[in-house]
Amino acid sequence: MRIASRLTRLRPATSAPPIVVPVDPRTVVDGPLDPGLNAMLGALGPHRRRLWIRRIVRRTWLAIAAVVVAELILWTVARFVPLPWAPVVGIALPVIGALALLVAVVRARPSLGETALAVDGEARLGDRISSAMELAVAFPASAGPLDPEVATSATGDAAEADRFVRRQRTDALRTIRAADRALFKPRLSQRPAIATVLSALLLVPILFLPNPQDAVIAQQRQVEAASAHQADRLDAIAKELESKGADAQDPRTRLAQELRDLARQLRDKPGQLDVNLARLGAMESEVRAQTDPANEQRAASLTSLSRSLSSAATGKPDANKDGDPHKTQDDLKHLGDKLDHMTDAQKAELGRQLAGMQATASQASGAAATALRDAAQSLAQGDTSGAKSALDRLGQSLTAANQQVATNRDLSSAASRLQDARRDLADAGRQTAQGQGQQGQGQGQGQGAAQSPGAAQSPGAAQSPGAAQSPGASQGQGQGQGQGQGQGQGQGQGQGQGQGQGQGQGQGQGQGQGQGQGQGQGQGQGAIGGGGSNARSLGNGMGGNGRAAGPTNPNRPAQLGADLSSVYAPFGRLGHPGDPSYVAGTGGDGQTQQGNGTGTGTNNGALTPYKDVYAQFYQYAQTSLERGYVPLSVKDLVRAYFSSLDPSK
Repeated sequence: MRIASRLTRLRPATSAPPIVVPVDPRTVVDGPLDPGLNAMLGALGPHRRRLWIRRIVRRTWLAIAAVVVAELILWTVARFVPLPWAPVVGIALPVIGALALLVAVVRARPSLGETALAVDGEARLGDRISSAMELAVAFPASAGPLDPEVATSATGDAAEADRFVRRQRTDALRTIRAADRALFKPRLSQRPAIATVLSALLLVPILFLPNPQDAVIAQQRQVEAASAHQADRLDAIAKELESKGADAQDPRTRLAQELRDLARQLRDKPGQLDVNLARLGAMESEVRAQTDPANEQRAASLTSLSRSLSSAATGKPDANKDGDPHKTQDDLKHLGDKLDHMTDAQKAELGRQLAGMQATASQASGAAATALRDAAQSLAQGDTSGAKSALDRLGQSLTAANQQVATNRDLSSAASRLQDARRDLADAGRQTAQGQGQQGQGQGQGQGAAQSPGAAQSPGAAQSPGAAQSPGASQGQGQGQGQGQGQGQGQGQGQGQGQGQGQGQGQGQGQGQGQGQGQGQGQGQGAIGGGGSNARSLGNGMGGNGRAAGPTNPNRPAQLGADLSSVYAPFGRLGHPGDPSYVAGTGGDGQTQQGNGTGTGTNNGALTPYKDVYAQFYQYAQTSLERGYVPLSVKDLVRAYFSSLDPSK
């Protein structure tokens, strides 16, 4: 039959897919289509939508199964290997699955030809619908509307083929209208559903049971954050040292470059904790090897010598109170200019004064001691030119020694900060097997009792000077030292008050007041501010990072009251914290006089509100910690103590 032969020619003769999807006639046939063909194609529309929904449901099950299985694999591996990025991937997997599902849904929308094949197969229509679509494409003339005149008068094979195509189309339209409207109901995809349920059942305990790798990841992040922070600190130290370095050969300049290299390594390889700690420790040891342990003693001697030389050069006892070597150099230069106008007796007296400073000069600088000796000898011999030259060399040696002291202080400060950086980095890398670790709490209480003006107790070794004065010959002073507490006692006559202060591993403050007439015994009481409570000692506690804890709930000025919120700080008589206490001169035996006096005591002005002087003492303590080697435990104790006394908290 010719129709069968023409349909056969439409299919490839060689190996081809077993299923040929019919083409939509509306896309290939020109002109209007037969009403029956349009009706059949329109009837495929609802089936097409339901078929698409079925495909969407199946692909949704596949996507859910893929996401759940991927999550199961991810979090199972994360329980054995630390994966810091696992939460990000865990959130990204559903997003990726949703995007993949969206693409699959768009691609899964069936064509009319696919819908016709599916309807034929689902409703068992014997390829009626797909054949009608193929015949409409194979016989375009039969796809259009039927002309009644041509249909009754036409004869031959073409007319017979047209009648056959139209009868088959009518049959396909009748069968599709009779087909079940509930075709292509969504079906449960068993394999993806089973995989999803099983994976979800396994995933729930994996997600909700504690993951041992969380502590490892937290530690790694803590180490990375600490490494970045310490790298910033090292850069700050390097910038500070570089600004003070005189040239490329200055040890501070070389150290600045090494610190920058170390900071770069901390940023690039924060996970290599052991290597970074080793480099920090090696650099700290190297810097400490370049410092002079007696630098602060040398600095004190240099300050005292500068002050004494300025006083001798200008003839003013209060000249150059700060002991500035540069000021002393200027004073010595002016002294050299005045030597020509001085008498031999004045030169000899000046030489004797310079000779009396020889011991202090030897402690300050070897070059300064040599120049001072030469100047004293030249003055004693009347050699003015030699004295001028020696005085010039003395001024230069003082400034050189001062520069060396400054360099040593900068290196010591850098070493101390390296020590702190190493400790902080090591603390960040400590294993925390029990979670956050145990937090220690140190509690301290102290009590002071005095039988005379000035009694104090403090933790550690303490010295508590107390003093009372009256218009007569009445003066008392006491001090004490002990482990865990310090006690000071003083006796006074007349009416007055004394103040005691102790400092060791902690700090104690004492206060006593006494009153009497003539010869009598004063009564008073003392209290300390290093915790400010009423126990005998301050306890130490260990925190989670192994540092000593400070006193608990320390007293504040507002809580102590006016009588107990002051400290013994006679700055006018003893100087401020850090001021040198060296006085040039020679010792000797003095006379002792004893006597009794009666009268009313006077306020010596030594009591100062401690919140007004806290910053000075705290800054001096910080400077002292940086200028010398101090064990970390002592550093922590001092810092915790001052933190507990901070009046702003």
